[in-house]
Amino acid sequence: MRLHRGIWIAGTAAACLASAAVGVHPSSAAPTGAATRASTIDGTYSCRVRRQHFVLLSGTVTMGQQQPGLFDLISVNKSVVKNGATVTVTQFGFSAPRSNLHVDKSTCSRVKKQIPLKSKGLSGPPETVTPSFEGHLNQRCNTKDRVLVRIRLTTSGGHSTHALVAVRNDDAKHKPVAFWNWSPQKLSSWSANGCVDVS
Repeated sequence: MRLHRGIWIAGTAAACLASAAVGVHPSSAAPTGAATRASTIDGTYSCRVRRQHFVLLSGTVTMGQQQPGLFDLISVNKSVVKNGATVTVTQFGFSAPRSNLHVDKSTCSRVKKQIPLKSKGLSGPPETVTPSFEGHLNQRCNTKDRVLVRIRLTTSGGHSTHALVAVRNDDAKHKPVAFWNWSPQKLSSWSANGCVDVS
């Protein structure tokens, strides 16, 4: 079941600020060498999920300076105070203007196991947003106690240019939860039946 898609852009931007505030940008996520060099970050993480057993996924495409393309995943209810305001901390996040990947290592730990970066097992066709259509997507997806998140982020010239994100339950079955294909100009999402669009 899908609900009407609302606007979550302000919350997403605040979450990115929280990511910077807590200073959890792992050195392994930062590209090396010249700023113009293309590089790829590919890792799988096991993340704790809130008691209510759901994760929030949020993404935007670039629509001028007012809305940069970005992606956030929130698996727990965690916040910090920044400049007198309480903002949500994301467990994963990146944005088009930057080339670094934020990982909340107090909630998510890197694991050796791999999960496929594919939409197999999820509902289709995908939901797709572009600068001329909607421009943003926010979903709430039901999960088990923990999730596996694999992110492959490509950067070039100091900017994030493309990302594949797969989310699965971290249990014996590894049932798929969501798969997102993001770029600054197009975002497509495949999701399980336990996912709904939220505002």
